[in-house]
Amino acid sequence: MSATKPSLLFLAHRIPYPPTKGEKLRAYNLLKGLAETYDIWLGAPLDDPDDWQYRDALDPYCVETCIADIRGRTRHRAAVEAIAKGEPVSYSYFRHRGLMDWVAARTAERTFDAVFIYSSGAAPYLKAIRNTPAATIIDFVDVDSEKWRALGESAKGPMKHIYTREAKLLRNEEHRLGSTSDVNLLVTDAEGALFTELTGLPASTVGNGVDTNYWGAAKSIPSPYSGTRQRIIFTGVMDYEPNVEAVLWFADDVMPRLRRTERNIEFVIAGGRPTRTVLSLAEAPDITVTGRVEDMRGWLGHADLAVAPLLLARGVQNKVLEAMAAGTPVLTTPPALTGIDAVPGRDTLVCESGECLAASILEMLDDTEKRRAMADSAMNFVQSGYGWGAKVSDLITIIENARHTAPARVA
Repeated sequence: MSATKPSLLFLAHRIPYPPTKGEKLRAYNLLKGLAETYDIWLGAPLDDPDDWQYRDALDPYCVETCIADIRGRTRHRAAVEAIAKGEPVSYSYFRHRGLMDWVAARTAERTFDAVFIYSSGAAPYLKAIRNTPAATIIDFVDVDSEKWRALGESAKGPMKHIYTREAKLLRNEEHRLGSTSDVNLLVTDAEGALFTELTGLPASTVGNGVDTNYWGAAKSIPSPYSGTRQRIIFTGVMDYEPNVEAVLWFADDVMPRLRRTERNIEFVIAGGRPTRTVLSLAEAPDITVTGRVEDMRGWLGHADLAVAPLLLARGVQNKVLEAMAAGTPVLTTPPALTGIDAVPGRDTLVCESGECLAASILEMLDDTEKRRAMADSAMNFVQSGYGWGAKVSDLITIIENARHTAPARVA
């Protein structure tokens, strides 16, 4: 690939592949879309051993890639380093000397038209940049400090201190980074408003999208299920604390209510890296924990209902958009619908309590026509306003505006 288009350095805190979880899904689709307009140099660490096979997957979209191997690095080791340096744990965890050197070398040999930082975890690599780019865009995605603050409020023991410390340090970093970037990007207007409230800095918004063609084929994928159970599915990476909290609450509060009806209902928890606590839920005969699956479409498309019972959520929940695009009716708590302009009662059902959620699930399972109508409405909703093409177009406009106004601001 020859560098004939404007040059863009894309630095992510994790390799944006495979696009099977929220953070990677957004990064992958933005990178793929940007590659049509920019020549891209990609730098990112890789920490998941299962992902090593995909280390070359993004080469077709890039002039050059540098995927740093941080497999085997532990959060405990990163925490020790972070305490010694007085920095967030995420900085120590995602920093890699070889990748720092690569960024220094590439930015020394050329001045990039734009640098795109994906997630604050990639922020340490800004220090390696030698020639100042025409524009720097930081996609914070969510206000991470607020997530850690909320986790710190509910945690107990040593984790309470760890979460609270991370929140405080990230809050300071959000202000420092936002003060030096040309664009501060957030995933929803609400996250952008929160960022501005906490830092006093302006924010732009580019929402998440969904690949409607990909997920729209879900029901044509062979079903992974056997038997005649009615199935309720939750999808997500299962070592992520809000996801763990959601399935534990559903198993403890909602499932007992469903069992009392003596219906043949199964709760399926589908997603990689389940914690021991999540795995233990499968001891119940009506709960299945799949672990990582190769193609989530079959699991999601052939379930009767999808649930997103999140008690804590930041930004747009891709699991909700994917369920809608797959034609599976979805029931959510209010936090899970943040940033998604779906109409409750038409495109989805929204419940705040376990009692409401259980009653709504039973009502939907008993009414095939209602399930079909809600699924059709939700599919139309995502197809009309949540395609990735429109999101990437918005981002390109933001980058180009920054490229042409940044020099004037510096002068």
